[in-house]
Amino acid sequence: MSKKKVFLIHLAASLFVFSIILMLIIYLWYPAPYFDTDYRMKWILMIAFVDIVIGPGLTLFIYRADKPNIRFDMAVIVILQVTALSWGVWNAWSAHPLTNVFFDGQVYCLDRKEVKASGVDRHIVANSMTDKIMLLLPYPESREMKKKYLRQNLKDKPMVFSLGHFYEVASKEMTSELDENQPDIVPIISGNEKNMKQWQEFISKYEKVNTDWRYYRFRCFKDEQVAVLDRKNNKIEAILKMRLPDFWGL
Repeated sequence: MSKKKVFLIHLAASLFVFSIILMLIIYLWYPAPYFDTDYRMKWILMIAFVDIVIGPGLTLFIYRADKPNIRFDMAVIVILQVTALSWGVWNAWSAHPLTNVFFDGQVYCLDRKEVKASGVDRHIVANSMTDKIMLLLPYPESREMKKKYLRQNLKDKPMVFSLGHFYEVASKEMTSELDENQPDIVPIISGNEKNMKQWQEFISKYEKVNTDWRYYRFRCFKDEQVAVLDRKNNKIEAILKMRLPDFWGL
């Protein structure tokens, strides 16, 4: 076969594999609104580069019908491509958010590794964000509970990531009592042009502002954003990439 034909066959196969992985990322691992974050693009670009650029590119560069040991060379290319692709897919799967935890006026998302490290009972954690349930870490009221929380504190992360054995499934009654923790979102909208644009784009999708929405500082993918939590179903309606003042939500 000619170099062009071999290249096109390899490219078509790579595009087919990438389309399957992309569907997993969009609909299963990082479903809306989590797909609308910059973090998920890291994995998409890396996997696309390995699968669509490097693999077919090496074929185009190396392949020659009369080249000795061409089958061996092609096998090496495929093995390298599959190995690198497997590593990227594994990391994208391991890093996808698995559950949300409300604590002290903020919402935290935990990926698979963080869920395991937190010690949470996996029976109360859904298998994916498409059918997840909101969890809640109760605020320690007694001195004894405060001591237990502090003993589990992590140096580089909020203590919520190490207190999974205290998590509870957040009922609608629980989240309805969280209004006192909801900060005023108006100042961060009106005081920043980018925030206002983000808000207008969000609101334009709906006929009116839902009175059941609550707004919380959202820590996920190493970024702080704003989570729009719907009290009726305990699910995050949207993630707004707004620049937050230091005092907001405290």
